[in-house]
Amino acid sequence: MPLSTTRRDVWLVLGSAVLLGVGLGLYYVLAWPVKIGLNYRVYDAAARAVLAGRDFYAVTPPSSRFHYLYPPVTVLAFVPLARLGEWPVGYAIMTVVTVAASGWLTLLLAGYVESMGYRVPRGDRLLVGAFVLASVHAVPSLAYGQVNHLLVAAFAAGLVWLDRDREWLAGVALALPAFVKVFPAAVGLWLLYRRAWRAIVAAVGTAVALSLAGLAAFGPATYRTYVFDVLLARRDTQAFAGGLDPGVSYVTLRRPLSVLFPTVDPTWYAAGAAALLAPVVAALYWRTRTTTDRLVALYGTLVAILLFFPSLLLYYVYLTFPLVVLLYDLPQGWGRRLFVAGTLLATLSLSFNAVPRLVGLFPLAPETATRITAMLRPVFAFGTPVLYGCLLSLVGCLVYRLEREPAPRTADTASPGTSD
Repeated sequence: MPLSTTRRDVWLVLGSAVLLGVGLGLYYVLAWPVKIGLNYRVYDAAARAVLAGRDFYAVTPPSSRFHYLYPPVTVLAFVPLARLGEWPVGYAIMTVVTVAASGWLTLLLAGYVESMGYRVPRGDRLLVGAFVLASVHAVPSLAYGQVNHLLVAAFAAGLVWLDRDREWLAGVALALPAFVKVFPAAVGLWLLYRRAWRAIVAAVGTAVALSLAGLAAFGPATYRTYVFDVLLARRDTQAFAGGLDPGVSYVTLRRPLSVLFPTVDPTWYAAGAAALLAPVVAALYWRTRTTTDRLVALYGTLVAILLFFPSLLLYYVYLTFPLVVLLYDLPQGWGRRLFVAGTLLATLSLSFNAVPRLVGLFPLAPETATRITAMLRPVFAFGTPVLYGCLLSLVGCLVYRLEREPAPRTADTASPGTSD
């Protein structure tokens, strides 16, 4: 495929995400400054509670209702920052570390793409770096002071190292986001498929070591609070009862299932999502022969993880490694076209709550704006653009596999000496 076509798609998808990200960042700064440091203030409050000998799962920052949600040992990472001063100091340091991690991940991604035989010129590197740091999916984490940039860097690095047969290092890297955010632990399915036993041992060992460190630091009572009052409470199953509210920004197949079957017990939506996603993932795993086949299967696995769990919009960034690489590597054809279209659609990272504000930006009569908003409500009730985009990109992956599947041998193409 001509390089110009590849770069056009790269710039179209990544550039769109960056432009929307810059717009969203400006919106936070100019119109919604309360969002700045939203998550970091929670980390800071928890760290100060540790210093004061209080329950850090019970505290919230001033003018906030958010609690600390990560495993006990992780709060120790924020204690030194809390000692340096008020929360803006730690937030500034966190932002610098985030930029550094994003730069390192950019180099890792560019190096991987170039190792596959593609050229990644300076302009592309800057674009990939901007996408990693400030895409529309990444800007919320950057503005909030979230840890997602750091965890995504570890997650992507683990996947790259796994592909380069550095399994011990890969397992440790993959364990970090899995330990903190929990849902990335489902990447263990990929490790099992790859029979990466050393990576599995390293990942499990890392998680166990971190858990024991948390127990040693805070005791079993704190861990009991984390498991029962924090972790299990995050399942949010009842939010789907009667149909998920359009304003809730979950990216999951449970959303359309809850709309189609509102009277079903919400626990069945997880089973339905798994039943829909499993055949797709299995088809992508079938007879993977090339690096591209494996990347497509990995991308399908990660999308399936996002669509199975009640994932937030900003968790789309965990697709960064296979998404960026496949924009360079997928061959020309309908599979690539659908993949690009899906990833482009997924740049519209918004829930129905943002629709009235967006419609209000246009010079429309109030009744027209109300009518448009009402028309879009059932669309967002059934799924967000990120969900639709993920599904379309999965279709593209399936079409790619069909396009690349060799035709069955016939008598006309049989080798000499063979017979029917």
